Amino acid sequence: MQKQNKTAVVVGAGIAGASICLALKQRNIETILLEADTGPAKHASGNPIGVVYPFLTKHKLAESEFSLAAFLYFLSVWEKFHLKNLVPHVDGIYFLLDSKEAYDRYSNAILSHQIPSHIAKESVEPFSNLPAIFFPVGKSVSPVDLTKQIIILSDPKIQYSSKLVNWEESENATKVICQTTNGQIECDYLFLTQGYQFAEDPHLAWMPLKKVRGQILKFPEQNPTNAHGILYGDYITPAINGFQVLGATFDEFKLEENPRPEETEILWDGLSKKLPNLFSQWEKQNPQEFLPRVSYRTQSQDRHPVVGKLPNLSKLDLSVKYQDSLKGNKKKMYIPYYESVGILNGLGSRGLTHSLYAAEILVSSLLKEPNSILDSIFNSLKPDRFLIRMWKREQLT
Repeated sequence: MQKQNKTAVVVGAGIAGASICLALKQRNIETILLEADTGPAKHASGNPIGVVYPFLTKHKLAESEFSLAAFLYFLSVWEKFHLKNLVPHVDGIYFLLDSKEAYDRYSNAILSHQIPSHIAKESVEPFSNLPAIFFPVGKSVSPVDLTKQIIILSDPKIQYSSKLVNWEESENATKVICQTTNGQIECDYLFLTQGYQFAEDPHLAWMPLKKVRGQILKFPEQNPTNAHGILYGDYITPAINGFQVLGATFDEFKLEENPRPEETEILWDGLSKKLPNLFSQWEKQNPQEFLPRVSYRTQSQDRHPVVGKLPNLSKLDLSVKYQDSLKGNKKKMYIPYYESVGILNGLGSRGLTHSLYAAEILVSSLLKEPNSILDSIFNSLKPDRFLIRMWKREQLT
């Protein structure tokens, strides 16, 4: 493939930014990766162990269709680039069906989505003896190593300790001018993946994204211990490099950076109650001696990823009222865009599963390649959906 003689800037060196770099690399586009921190995967992608599995709904909704497609895409990248030889991981995830509602939802999800047994199947989790959905190729994986390996494969020009201060399109909208703490960069495409730091960008001030806090607990490998990841509201991973992870708390209101001892106790106590047959075989432990970690994720208003060209709110005709536009269908909402600026954000706790596919969708759409996914899925991801809701509610003025 010949060089396209195009340059892209990617902001954020977590799993989302790394995934966009890989999508650009496969199109031979020169890429500059900006990261305000001193290295990659320092924030949510810096947790010691994370889990990869699809989010499913009882019926085929765009939300679960996207998640399943993203999981399958993750597996294809995993195999294509031999990541199993490069990234510490353990195969196999159990999702406990510990209520009638959960069983009804997930057992029917396998049928409605026509999922083959090598991807997901009904099973029994051996320690709890509870019914479960088992994802044989789901993974407990090191997010740090996964992110680093994807960056190595992508080979962008990396600028660590470099923060995007502001950006604007050129007058003819053919270039994007990026002001960084290390100087000015002129590029053909700009991709914003900076997580909760979106709040520092005035172009994104209207977007209903929220910073949420999570706390996990890293502890030494227990004996005996679970061979696979187990999800039960919280989750416990199998051991990787001599340690396991128990997670994760969730808080969208109190966001302090320091770990909370009471949350460590809640996680440990929850494990003892949900998996007593496993927990009771361990020697008595003081969980306060273990290693908690706090990180922050970014969650959208509907908890669905935000993937697409960035709308330009400054050029939106706010004189058009939604109710008036419906009368006789005389007017429709015209959404102007920054044609060369895309956003991948709002991944919440599912960044490992969703990032690679979301990045592929985003890069493909900005480069105006043929749309390879259903319109219903694509539209469910676009940031436009929030503008339309706000327009209906007259919240844009």
